[in-house]
Amino acid sequence: MDLSRRQLLATAAAAAAAPAAINLTTAQAAAPLSGKQAPAFYRFKVGEFEVTTLHDGLLKVANPNTLVTNKTPDEIGQALDAAGIPRNNVQNPFVPTLVNTGRNLVLIDTGFGDIGPPGVGHLMPNLIAAGIDPKQIDTVLITHFHPDHISGIRSKVGESIYPNAEVVVAAQEWKYWTDDGEASRAADPWKPSFAATKRVFTPIAKDVRQVEYGKEVVPGITVIDSRGHSPGHTSYMVSSGNANLLVLGDVTNNPAIFARNPEWRLWADMVPELAITTRRKLLDMAAAEKTRVIGYHYSFPSNGYFLKQGNGYEFVPAMWSTAI
Repeated sequence: MDLSRRQLLATAAAAAAAPAAINLTTAQAAAPLSGKQAPAFYRFKVGEFEVTTLHDGLLKVANPNTLVTNKTPDEIGQALDAAGIPRNNVQNPFVPTLVNTGRNLVLIDTGFGDIGPPGVGHLMPNLIAAGIDPKQIDTVLITHFHPDHISGIRSKVGESIYPNAEVVVAAQEWKYWTDDGEASRAADPWKPSFAATKRVFTPIAKDVRQVEYGKEVVPGITVIDSRGHSPGHTSYMVSSGNANLLVLGDVTNNPAIFARNPEWRLWADMVPELAITTRRKLLDMAAAEKTRVIGYHYSFPSNGYFLKQGNGYEFVPAMWSTAI
């Protein structure tokens, strides 16, 4: 039976008066506010391999109007609105990946380590929370030499964070960032990367393994040519049985912006036209083959699938995906 408007009003008035009638006091929670996040790691299987994404933190984009170099601030703002991202609060996450093949324990990218700005540098506590001792990692793979990917190899006092790991990089990326001539000609945005390269790699230069595209670096993980974001940018294909995972690195920054609009130029894409070509090639492949992907700057837990949508691609988080 439907309540009349008079009955509804009477019920509401009685409810409003109830606290005064019974003299309620303010409730107190059993525990104080924590102010801290829980450890941020997420695990899933790729065939027989175990994969863990690990949150290193996030930073607010200082000026979203400069995020895309070939679009106006209004066009950028409209894209943010369409994605439900506040124009004044665009966040950039940083997410390394750990692959346990059963034979090798492989870390792909190392975050900021202990030399980044406030808000990042959480990889180590998250590794430990995930039950991993850094000394157990036997291989460190690097997608490219920007500081948010390589700084965590070595602490700010010079100690090796992964003392038992072989560091593996693409030969073309190594050649570019260790070239003194390239360093002398570098524009201001890339000088920190040359400095980070020198700090991180000089003490271990003779031990770093340089590999070519298309090669298997450990059983089940293959180097993929994804040049454009940097001159030797590398992605990695993780394969076990019939299952594949493509660790993209920075092929696509925020997918709500750059996957939906693959022709847009991210300010940090060093070879912009090549970056666009690479983006289309790999996202086409991932969408057509329903390959699970991980993006270094995707919202945590940073893995899912791409669907082709018109001229672009839509990222579908794996936990909600029907493509598994």
